[in-house]
Amino acid sequence: MAQIVLAYCASHAPMMAAARDSAPEDQRDRFFGALDRIRQEARERGVQACVVLSNEHFTNFFLENFPQICIGLGERNWGPTEPWLEIAKAWIPGHPALGEHITRRTIAAGFDPAFSHLLELDHGVMTVYHELDPSMLLPMVPIVQNCAVAPLMPVRRWYAFGKALGEAVRSFPEPLRVAVVGAGGLSHHVGTPTVGDIDEEFDRWFLDRLEQGRIEELLDLTDAEIELAGNGAHEIRSWLTVAGAAAPGTARTLAYEPVYPWITGMAVSRFVTAGVS
Repeated sequence: MAQIVLAYCASHAPMMAAARDSAPEDQRDRFFGALDRIRQEARERGVQACVVLSNEHFTNFFLENFPQICIGLGERNWGPTEPWLEIAKAWIPGHPALGEHITRRTIAAGFDPAFSHLLELDHGVMTVYHELDPSMLLPMVPIVQNCAVAPLMPVRRWYAFGKALGEAVRSFPEPLRVAVVGAGGLSHHVGTPTVGDIDEEFDRWFLDRLEQGRIEELLDLTDAEIELAGNGAHEIRSWLTVAGAAAPGTARTLAYEPVYPWITGMAVSRFVTAGVS
């Protein structure tokens, strides 16, 4: 049977790849230092495949067809979409068997995910995936989430999906060592007059609740409350999905940096997973 040997979340601001040096050096060192630790842990734990959850940024879907969940089943996916992102374009290997198993098991659990045999991967996935495996050879099952376009699936429902996702991965019949990764957030504003604002209070409150295991307080958040931290803050859905997959494990914050040149509250958190601290 498969194991989730690593579960973590990281912010995915495109400037972390496209304008890395625009952030203050001390903030860069702390943020990327946390991702370096994650990469080393992945190697030590023998990660063989990853599931990466991220917001859909109108890369694969638009308003005529916008699923809440889409699971990538392809042998490969293409990325990054953005030509200005400082990551080489490549075909990223998929894991069709794991992707199909997750799809079937989450359907059986009462969810209705869409699926795709060919996805384009934008900065939402590629910035974090590239930090995990700079060779970009690690097989990946991408899961595209709607964290942007109303009506949004409630955060409590995403946590429940995360639990179903965790159970699906662990029931995969092959002896596969899997990393489950959430990419996105924290507070930021996109396409509004408030671009550049970072709600440090919200970010620290959110990370603190994950560390303390006070998940119910997060699951009670309404969309209007989340929006106060910026329309980009809805990407905490990726974090709460991973929290569900890792439940009952709590998170440890490895880095939090309000990086104003990147217009985003940047964080990295690793979850305790069953049998792995």
